[in-house]
Amino acid sequence: MAASDDTAPPDSPLPLERILASLDDRLGSLDERARHREAVIDRLHAENRELRSEQTRALFDPVVTDLVHLHDQLDREARGLRERGEGRLADLMVGFADDTLLALERIGVEPIEAEIGDPFRADLHRPLSTIDDPDPARANTVAEVTAPGFRDTVTGRIRRRVQARFFRHVGPARPEEDAATGKGT
Repeated sequence: MAASDDTAPPDSPLPLERILASLDDRLGSLDERARHREAVIDRLHAENRELRSEQTRALFDPVVTDLVHLHDQLDREARGLRERGEGRLADLMVGFADDTLLALERIGVEPIEAEIGDPFRADLHRPLSTIDDPDPARANTVAEVTAPGFRDTVTGRIRRRVQARFFRHVGPARPEEDAATGKGT
């Protein structure tokens, strides 16, 4: 009598379906391990890029500081030359100052500007002094910008705050002065 497939002796090969199911399980497990390894490699690669970027930024810190100081010096010199009537030389200095801004932008540092009347922001402005003003609406606003600020475009970190003078509200010294001058509050 021929033995049926269901009654095969224990030492005979497993049916093809069980072998394929076993291989499928093994391949699934190996695929899962491979995906996990790829995720780990991707994470490590991203961390490596971030660390390199931070090292590069740290390497450029002294260069950025020197370029900012050079820009300030060139800008001050241009204003002084213009005040003395030396427009052509002042224009040359402005061109050099602009070149320092381009160099800063190439290494990821952008200027931060402020406008007259902008409200004071401690995170963006560095007040150098105040200008007394009787108008309460102008209190704590930019009166004059003396130097731009600078921001790292990659990290968003403020390298230097905008240097400015700010309006400060000053009212009359004594209430009776208002009455004497006819100005009321």
